Amino acid sequence: MQISILMKESELRKIDAYLDKLRMKEKGMEDRKIYEEVLDLRTLKALYKLSAKGYIKALGGVISTGKEANVFYADGMDDEGNEIPLAVKIYRIETSEFYKMDEYLFGDKRFDLRRISKKELIYVWTEKEFRNLVRAYEAGVNVPKPIKHFRNIILMRFIGEDEKPAPTLSDLGSELKEVVDVEGLFDEIIENVKRLYRRAELVHADLSEYNVMLFEDEPWLIDMGQSVLIDHPMAMSYLERDLKNLLRFFGKFGVKRDLKELKGEIVGSNE
Repeated sequence: MQISILMKESELRKIDAYLDKLRMKEKGMEDRKIYEEVLDLRTLKALYKLSAKGYIKALGGVISTGKEANVFYADGMDDEGNEIPLAVKIYRIETSEFYKMDEYLFGDKRFDLRRISKKELIYVWTEKEFRNLVRAYEAGVNVPKPIKHFRNIILMRFIGEDEKPAPTLSDLGSELKEVVDVEGLFDEIIENVKRLYRRAELVHADLSEYNVMLFEDEPWLIDMGQSVLIDHPMAMSYLERDLKNLLRFFGKFGVKRDLKELKGEIVGSNE
C-alpha cells in the first residue's frame, strides 16, 4: 500500500513538472487542476513534444470534458507558420467506453486492425478522426481545419471567438429561431452532408444537434471520429440515423422534409 502511494505521488510530481514545462495562459491557470485530473503522463509528454515543435504556443482553458475525450483551447500555429487559435482534442487513453466504437473501426479498409493491439486502438481512433477531418475539409465541408495529430491528440482550428467555443444547436435550443433562418440553416446542413458524402465519400455517423456548431451564421460539423467511408457495411444505416436526428430536431421548428427524398438527394451519384 505504501509503495502504491509513493508511486502515485511520484507520478503526480512528474505530471506537475510537465505542466510547468508547458506554457499555460494566465487565465487558464484555474484549469490546472482539471489538466492534472484528466491528463496522464504519456499524454503530457506528447503535448510537450507538440509544444516543442511550435504547434502549441500556450495552453488555455477547458472547452469540454467527457468520458472519451477532453478539449482544451490553445494559442497555436499551423504548418504554414500562421498563428491560429486551436482546439486541442485529447482522447483518454484508458476509457471503459471505447469498446462501443469498435463497430466504426471494423469495416474501415484504411486500417488493418489485425496488426493493432488493443492498447493502440485509441491511437488508431485518433488518426481516423484526423483523416476524416482532412477528407471533409479538402472536400469543402464546414469542419474545423485539421492541423496535426500525434498519439491520442488532435489539433484543429478553434471554432469560436475570444476563447469561447461557438454554441451547438443543442446549446441554442429554442433560441435558434431568434438568431438564424432555421429552414435555411437546415438546408445548409444538408448541403454539407451531401458534400461530405459525394466529395469526401464519408458519412458522419454521429450527426445531431449536439455535433453541429453555429458560427457566423453557418453550421460547422464536429466530432468526426465515428465517420465512416461510404463503402462501410453500415454506411447507409448511419446516414439514415443522421438524417432522422436532424429531422427530429428541426421538426420542432416546423421544418418538414421526407426522409427518403433527403437520402436520395444526398446519395445521388458520386461526383
